[in-house]
Amino acid sequence: MKLAALLLLMSIMTLGALVEVRDALGFPIPNATVCVPNGCVKTNATGIAEIPLGVAVEIYLNDMLVGKTYSTGHDIVTINRLETLSIQPTEASGYVIVKMVKFLNGTYGDLKIEFRNNNLSRPLPVGIINYHLEIYITEVGNYRLPNATLLKTELWNPVVNLEAAGLVTSCRIILAPPITSAVLYVDGRAATRGARNLTTYLIKGLNYSAVVNTEVLLPNGTSYTTVFQPQDYCGRLYAVNATRLTIRVVDSFGAVRDDWLIKAAGRTYRGQVELWVLHGVVYKVEIDAGFTKKDVSIATRYLSETLIVNIENSYLVLNYLQPPVRVYILGNYSVVDRMPRRVELPPGKYTVVVDVGGRNVTYTVTLRPGEVLQLTVGLSTSPQQQKTNTDMTYVFVGVIATAIAATALLAIKATRRRPQLTRSPSRS
Repeated sequence: MKLAALLLLMSIMTLGALVEVRDALGFPIPNATVCVPNGCVKTNATGIAEIPLGVAVEIYLNDMLVGKTYSTGHDIVTINRLETLSIQPTEASGYVIVKMVKFLNGTYGDLKIEFRNNNLSRPLPVGIINYHLEIYITEVGNYRLPNATLLKTELWNPVVNLEAAGLVTSCRIILAPPITSAVLYVDGRAATRGARNLTTYLIKGLNYSAVVNTEVLLPNGTSYTTVFQPQDYCGRLYAVNATRLTIRVVDSFGAVRDDWLIKAAGRTYRGQVELWVLHGVVYKVEIDAGFTKKDVSIATRYLSETLIVNIENSYLVLNYLQPPVRVYILGNYSVVDRMPRRVELPPGKYTVVVDVGGRNVTYTVTLRPGEVLQLTVGLSTSPQQQKTNTDMTYVFVGVIATAIAATALLAIKATRRRPQLTRSPSRS
C-alpha cells in the first residue's frame, strides 16, 4: 500500500506544468526567463515555458525579476511595459533609479534608466514585484535645473506631481486692455506668449520676466511696452496706467468737424479720435482747420477722459448781381477766388473787394463766432445804386490822383532845396 502511494506521488512529480507569459494586451512574450529550483528555461514564440509541477517559479524579463508564482498546471503571468512616466503638470527629463532589483544572476542592485520629456529610454517591465523608484528631475520643459531634484514613488504608481513637490508653480495672469499681448522670458529666452491672459508654470530657481505690448501711444507715436515680474502677479490682474482719450474738434455751431485735422501722439486723424495714452504724460494736440491752427496740451489722470477743442468760425455767404472777374476777401484770413459762394472764415473784420468788369466794388463786414452773414455784391442797375457805385469809383480815382499830386509836390520841393553848384574859373 505504501509503495503504491509512493509510485503515485512520483508520477505526479514527473508530470510537467506550463507557465504562459503575456503582456497587458494578451500577446505572448517570448524569451522571458522562467526559473525553478533546478534550473531556468526560456519561453517560446507563444510565450510558454514547460516546467515541473508544484514548484516555486520566478519570471525574469531583461534579467530583472518581474514575477513569482507556483506551478499548478497552467499558470498565466501578465507583464506590463512602462514606457512613459506620469509627470505632471508639465513634462520633465532626468533619470529613474529602480531600487534593490533582483537580477537573473541572483544578485541585488539598483537599475538606472534615463528619461526625456517623460519618455523612458527603454521600457521598464512591471509585474507583481512593486519596486521602489527614485526619480531625479534634471530638466523641466526645456530648462535645466541648477540641481537635480529627487522625488520618490513606486513602480506600480509612477506618478509625480511637480507642483505638489514645490518644483513648479502654476501661474495665470489676466492681461487688461489696452494690453495686446505678453511674452514670458526664461533666462532671456522666449517661453510663452499670451493675449488676454498669460498661463504658464514657473520653475523654481529660474529667472522670469514678461514683456507687455500695448495699444498705448507715446507722445512721439511709438507703441508703449513695459516689463514686469510674472511671479508677482500669479492669479491676479495686470494692467498699465493708461487713459482711453477721446479728442473732438467742435466749431462755433456745435458740429464735430470731421474735415479738420487732429495731430496727436505722432499720428494724424480727422475730426474725432480715440486713443490710449499714458497717465500723467503731457501730450500735445495740434488742430488744423485750414483757416486757422490751434495747439493744446493735456496730461490725463483717469481711465477715460474726453478733450473737446473749440475752434471759432463763421460763414460769409456771397450773392452776386453780376458774375465777378475775381473776389478778394481780406482780413484775419484771406481768400482770392473766382466766384466763391459760401466762405468759412475765423471771426473778425474783413474787406471784400469784387472786381466786376474792371470796376472794383468794396465792402466791409464784421463776422462774429457762429454767424452766417449774407452779403449781396456787384453793380446794381438801380439809379441810386449806380450813383453810389459811381461815387465810389470817383473817390477811388480821386484818392489815386491826390497820391500822385502829393508825390509830385514833394519832388518839386526837394528840387528847390538842392544847393546851387558854383564853377571856379579855369586856369590855362
